[in-house]
Amino acid sequence: MSRPARSLAATARPLREGRLSCEEHARDVLDRCAEHASSNAFVTLDADRLLAEARAADREGTAARRPLHGVPLVVKDNIDIALLPTTAGTPALRHHRPRRSAEVWRRLAGAGALALGKTGMHELAYGVTGQNAAFGTVGNPVAPGFICGGSSSGTAAAVAAGLAPAGLGTDTGGSVRVPAALCGLVGMRPTTGRYPAAGVLRVSRTRDTVGVIATDLADVAFLDALLAADPAGPYPCPREPSPRPDGRIRLLLPRSAWAGLDPRVAAVAAARLRDLRRAGADLVEVDPPEPASLLGEAAMAVPLHETWHELAFYLARCETCRDPGELVRRIASPDVADVLTPLLYGPAVSDERYRHALRVQDDLADAAFGLLRGHRADAFLSPTTILPAAPADVDAESVFLPYIRNTAFAAVTGWPSISLPAGATPEGLPVGLLLDAPPYTDRVLLELATRCARIWHSTANGPNP
Repeated sequence: MSRPARSLAATARPLREGRLSCEEHARDVLDRCAEHASSNAFVTLDADRLLAEARAADREGTAARRPLHGVPLVVKDNIDIALLPTTAGTPALRHHRPRRSAEVWRRLAGAGALALGKTGMHELAYGVTGQNAAFGTVGNPVAPGFICGGSSSGTAAAVAAGLAPAGLGTDTGGSVRVPAALCGLVGMRPTTGRYPAAGVLRVSRTRDTVGVIATDLADVAFLDALLAADPAGPYPCPREPSPRPDGRIRLLLPRSAWAGLDPRVAAVAAARLRDLRRAGADLVEVDPPEPASLLGEAAMAVPLHETWHELAFYLARCETCRDPGELVRRIASPDVADVLTPLLYGPAVSDERYRHALRVQDDLADAAFGLLRGHRADAFLSPTTILPAAPADVDAESVFLPYIRNTAFAAVTGWPSISLPAGATPEGLPVGLLLDAPPYTDRVLLELATRCARIWHSTANGPNP
């Protein structure tokens, strides 16, 4: 049975103060990982390396200890950690061991974090179920027998099982927020470009970003501050706007995002809306700024046009596979092969269609911002997914578009987006709610999410924040 993870603060404090040795904590975590081996959360779990790093952390003087001193975190397997494999869930990279860590991991390691392991993912991040024919499907520890979502599947599974308080994923169309929602966690996609991308195998330079999955919003905010940090200042973005002067929450509910929900999701989401209204929040239904068909076109066309170039760029530094064609030919998962094999024969998306998709995303962002400004609202609110977790044997291609229907908006526009746990269906399947806000308002969005979570937590039947 899964055990909720302690928060970063609760985990780090006794380690930093020397009341618990890092090695003792690491051994306890490894024991829990063995208990949850059936979830298949990890592709690589190097116990000897973790224990060696923990012993090294124990040798640090108390005064020199850093904020994440000795805290094991998990990292999606398309984010480099030096000398550990980065497989991206695909056979051609099974033996790829980069020499240098991704900048996002260097920032967390610099704060004292230890790498617990590299986590399983939907192959090449092109899917939302966590099914992987090369490394096995990642299970949902909160709902055994159901998918945990993807493509950042293993990170969500490890955090949900209480193996780590938080971890890193990547999000192209919903790959952090979908598994967070289906596992009852917090998942944040930052403003695109807020976190560094060096050392990450991306499938789209326009859409991809590293994101954070955790059990606690405060932990997401803390990791965001570390990941967005820059030597020249605390955040690599313009000054962020202040919350509404009257302190009242005002959210827009796009009608298309609330239509066609699974009745179980709809019931949980409706209860959270009632909580917000009782707390004095203004909830305004609006028509979406663009038809769903245009959003879907922009969501798919841009990554497909950019994937081949991004694979070639990453593989240029890979010692075991330098040819994107070889990598694509060796894809193991049928659903991913169906999408990417056509790239062997030329561009799957024409330059004209690509440019049109980029114009659509700019127009969509402008129209959405205009809606928020016109209604003097803080953010858009919608269910993260229109379905709860599907059975583990679901056909991956059949649920891809339904699961990213509401998460695609922030990915296309580059806006920050946070999925919050909203409760569970009668069968115990978690449901998430999504907050989307304009770019460079990440910290304000985190504060807004915290206020919403507190409202829900204060109700008798509300979810944990």
